[in-house]
Amino acid sequence: MAVFGGWDGKRLLWVGVGLVIATLIGIALFRYVGTLLFAIFVYYATRPLYRQLDRVIDHPNVTATVTILFVVIPMAAVVAYAGVVALRELDQFLASSDFEAYRSLLQPYLRLARAGNIDRLREVLTAGTGGSIRSVVPQGTLDTLGQLRSIAGFVFSVLARFFLMLTVLFYLLRDDQKVRRWFYESIDHDDEIVSYIEAVDDDLETIFLSNLAVIAVAAVTAATTYTGLNYLASGGAVVATPVLLSLLIGIGTLIPAVGMKIVYVPYGLVLLGLAVTTSTPLWHPIAFLVLTFVVVDTIPDFFARSYLSARSGVHMGLVLLGYFLGTLAFGWYGLFLGPIVVVLAVHFAHMIFPSLGSDLLGE
Repeated sequence: MAVFGGWDGKRLLWVGVGLVIATLIGIALFRYVGTLLFAIFVYYATRPLYRQLDRVIDHPNVTATVTILFVVIPMAAVVAYAGVVALRELDQFLASSDFEAYRSLLQPYLRLARAGNIDRLREVLTAGTGGSIRSVVPQGTLDTLGQLRSIAGFVFSVLARFFLMLTVLFYLLRDDQKVRRWFYESIDHDDEIVSYIEAVDDDLETIFLSNLAVIAVAAVTAATTYTGLNYLASGGAVVATPVLLSLLIGIGTLIPAVGMKIVYVPYGLVLLGLAVTTSTPLWHPIAFLVLTFVVVDTIPDFFARSYLSARSGVHMGLVLLGYFLGTLAFGWYGLFLGPIVVVLAVHFAHMIFPSLGSDLLGE
């Protein structure tokens, strides 16, 4: 209780008020913790670019907007396009295979892209009649309206989270230095706390920026490799959708342990099955798997991980463990929370715990 010896009732009251405010903010943000963590990931990955642009533009609002427009928005557009193309490809695959029964699961998401239902809905709503809605609108259209409503709710939820992510990212890029100065002044520039925060901040930037670089390098390398492979193949294209598969491989590098293998190994097995059952040359799956493993997977990953290990103050094995355990413990947003927890814990163990242990033993 000696810690509170110099505290009066007023200070304790303000501490209580602060805890209540922090609890309310935490409750409000807990539902969107994944969105906030993704914003932090993108912030650290784009902060070096923002600072380079800010030296030229010298206007924080414009610089943050330019960074988001030229980095985040194109990334989101590419992911959205990949999702649409993947959905269409899956629909065509189900239609031409023995899994036709499962195709109905995709229909609510494909229905919006079909003009027939929209035209039908417009014709029904523009027909003049005094009857009730149910007597005028066919049951199929009512079902379509219900599906459209559920899809609209899903789209609104995604857009709301995307807007929240952009908002948090914008103010993190623009005002991070102001928040940093405010916090340092509040703690009277305590050397121990400042050193700890700066070490954590530097390592998080290195790790997340390196992850973004690995995604980009893997995607570009894969696209180049598959385009060249298709160009050299005489029996038809080896990879039907090289750009889409390359994007998925780049995103797959974020998955702990298996990485991009979760994408290209199943695709290679599909090519192998086609080679066995159809006239597809057997060298197609062999060339695909060998080139992907050597050129796309091993070489870029080796150089990227080496660069990360050289610059980061955290052991690479601990970072990978953070990815793996974070995903197992927290779900998809554990990809971002896991490394943050690891960096916080490592620097706490190196910089804070020894002094705490000495104080405790000294007492």
